[in-house]
Amino acid sequence: MNDPGARDAREAGDTRDTRQPGHARAAGEDVVLWRAFRPAMASHRRVLVVDDYREAADALQMLLDADGFECRAVTDPLSVCDIAANWQPFAVVLDIAMPGLDGLELARRLRAHPETGHMLLIAFSAFASSEDRFRARAAGFDAHCAKPLTPGLLLRVLECATAPPGDGNGMQDGVPAP
Repeated sequence: MNDPGARDAREAGDTRDTRQPGHARAAGEDVVLWRAFRPAMASHRRVLVVDDYREAADALQMLLDADGFECRAVTDPLSVCDIAANWQPFAVVLDIAMPGLDGLELARRLRAHPETGHMLLIAFSAFASSEDRFRARAAGFDAHCAKPLTPGLLLRVLECATAPPGDGNGMQDGVPAP
């Protein structure tokens, strides 16, 4: 099977097979992971959601709050770096297409800052072609979730990183186990 994500990675000089654990696709390529997710990556369940569309940000915040995450939704991309540095979420879920400062540049800035460089960065965007995913990975994202997305997939990605060790909620064949 020809994997466009793997092809894009090889063209950039990356010879790893993106279908191996930590570099896998899930659910019809709606989710792409580039970082190995393991239980207990985080000691808390704080998630920062960034989307310029207020209704989308609020809906995702409600979903995450209902699943036991402590979530903040931000619509102003210019405030994200300061909020992330001060609040210290374990994960930042970023829309890509936002006015003023897009999610790709935000990911670069978060990665470059010592107080935010360790955070799990998840692109959550309708821009989901293999080229879009390649740009997201190059900007520093750990995962890409295509919109529209079944919310359960995003929840499994986040739950995998906060699950206690040994609870069976980690990776299975490179994707978060159901």
